Amino acid sequence: MRRGWWKDAYAFVALFSLWDGDGLRDALSWWGFGAISVLLLITGIVVTIRHRRRFLELITSIDSWPIVGFIALCLLSTVWSAYPVATLLGFFIQIATALVGVSLLLIQPPGRLVAIGTWMVHVHLALSLMFEAVVALFVPGHQLLPFWTDYGSNAPGAYYWSEGLLFKGGRIQGIVANANLTCFLALLGLVLIGCLLAARRVPMVLAVPAVLLDLLMLALTRSATVLIAGFLVVAAALVVIGFRRFRGRGRIVLAAAAAVMIGIIGFGSSRASAPLLGALGKGDDLTGRLEIWRVVGDHVAERPVLGWGWVGYWPPWVAPFNRLIVRGGVQYLQAHNAYLDIALQLGIPGLLAFVVVVGSLVYRSLRLAIAPRPLALLPLLLTVALLTQALAESRLLIEGNWALLVMLSVAVPWVGAPLRPPVAVVSPQRGDPVPAPRR
Repeated sequence: MRRGWWKDAYAFVALFSLWDGDGLRDALSWWGFGAISVLLLITGIVVTIRHRRRFLELITSIDSWPIVGFIALCLLSTVWSAYPVATLLGFFIQIATALVGVSLLLIQPPGRLVAIGTWMVHVHLALSLMFEAVVALFVPGHQLLPFWTDYGSNAPGAYYWSEGLLFKGGRIQGIVANANLTCFLALLGLVLIGCLLAARRVPMVLAVPAVLLDLLMLALTRSATVLIAGFLVVAAALVVIGFRRFRGRGRIVLAAAAAVMIGIIGFGSSRASAPLLGALGKGDDLTGRLEIWRVVGDHVAERPVLGWGWVGYWPPWVAPFNRLIVRGGVQYLQAHNAYLDIALQLGIPGLLAFVVVVGSLVYRSLRLAIAPRPLALLPLLLTVALLTQALAESRLLIEGNWALLVMLSVAVPWVGAPLRPPVAVVSPQRGDPVPAPRR
């Protein structure tokens, strides 16, 4: 067995768990999901302790200051929080998720971690397709509720693990129990496999089936937000390719043309929004999001300066979240917009801190992307996808999206250099691990 296999196994299981939290909770209950999370956290702590010198270098570097500052503000909000105990719990979950993500950077080279993430995404999508086929063909009633929760016989559709719509033309949910999240994973799959192909790090015999699976899952899940994110990802890739070709005035013209094109697309999409939303199964109110944003906006106005206090994902037992938004018998536990959620929880300081996080990451990713190196474009494309999805979902603040945001914030350097190396490199003379040079 290859030495260090446990690192690959830990990375795969950690990434899978981070991106399939809802599915694991539906299959194993909160207790089962909690047990897996605790084991991953313990492993992450052990890894961090073993590589504490490199860990301290990462989190104290100037690259990490914005994300560390934002996390510190989450803890500081306990002082003025309307629910201090829930804020402490939310902060613990936030820091635990970030720690697991950073621990992967400590034990895996960037290229290897990208490869493992690519495998994880496509295994997840393949399992989702098989899961939906089993429910649609063999489960009585062709619908499946979570195993460990009794919602009764008249449960709203949003509570079903799968509604068995694979052969009915409806949007499938996948093992993560959410069509939008499965669709986003398919987009990530395309981005990852595309960058690996461009770097010639994956054979065509594997890449072609992976791309076909991604496209199929995009078609079966049909998320309007992910469709927009996909357009922006392609646009970002084209702009970077143009920047690599041109210098000086050429880059200025390219940037101006890109800005004009974005404006045209924005105006055109607003004029064509009704038929587009109809084709994707959305209503004029963006599946209730407009009403959700209005209610959340009213609560932001009640405490606009410092917010209500950090919680991350809304705890359903804490006021005002316990009765904030209920539609069709479904209790919503997010603002369906990460930026609005930050304004609700952390007020103006939180928004400003997050602007610094986003601005820093976009700037560093763009500088890295302009350099024609293998996988140099990947951080920018992942960042664009994450930030676009955050316009209609608050997933950026929890689980896999949050872990990926932290990993990118820590790993992408200020200068146009390759992504940060792991804790050690191998000496070709002796074959012994030696500390990686400090950047």
